[in-house]
Amino acid sequence: MTIFRFIKSTALTVLLSLGAAPAFAQTGSLTTLYAHNNTFAGNTFDVQPTVDMTIDSFDVNIGNFQGVSGAGAGVTATVSIYWRPGTSDGFQNNSAGWTLLGTANVTSQGTNLPTNVPIGGLNLLAGETYGIYVSLDNHDGSSLSLLYTNGGPSAYSNTDLALTTFYGKGTPVFTGGTFTFRQWNGTIHYHLGITPVVTCASEGYTGTKLTWCQN
Repeated sequence: MTIFRFIKSTALTVLLSLGAAPAFAQTGSLTTLYAHNNTFAGNTFDVQPTVDMTIDSFDVNIGNFQGVSGAGAGVTATVSIYWRPGTSDGFQNNSAGWTLLGTANVTSQGTNLPTNVPIGGLNLLAGETYGIYVSLDNHDGSSLSLLYTNGGPSAYSNTDLALTTFYGKGTPVFTGGTFTFRQWNGTIHYHLGITPVVTCASEGYTGTKLTWCQN
């Protein structure tokens, strides 16, 4: 019995220690800007990692065109994110070669404030280029728009990741108008290392189910 109690106690201690262990994955983020002067329904840009990493989520600038910070907050926005291997430049008008990473319904935080979009699971290999297309699917042109900034192409980077902005996009996705050049307003959240699992988005989850799955 004494040996049994010792084994049981040791096992419980190990389980409690594992439960309290911190996450060892190193996380990071890269932000462009939140200073819009234009708006429509989408943006395309490229990312180039210097290390292997996995994108966990995006923040985007969603609101209305009024220049007041926080304007348009509280509105439900439907955001889709697409990706492709290689540059997005030259492929912004054609859906061929693009893959839908996921679609999520989020609550807008308002003009020039980050609205988190819990779509992730995209593995990026060091030295490769990937195109990203962020689409506001329920853009209405007044209370709900994807906000961005004129100019570019513009480059943003940290020690892990580089990002080059390209175009603004209208509706419908891919076949809508293209506007040269527009800087995506937003943030990419990531952790270092490749996650060798099927992503929640690729399993077909959207909206609150996607958030639940990723958590």
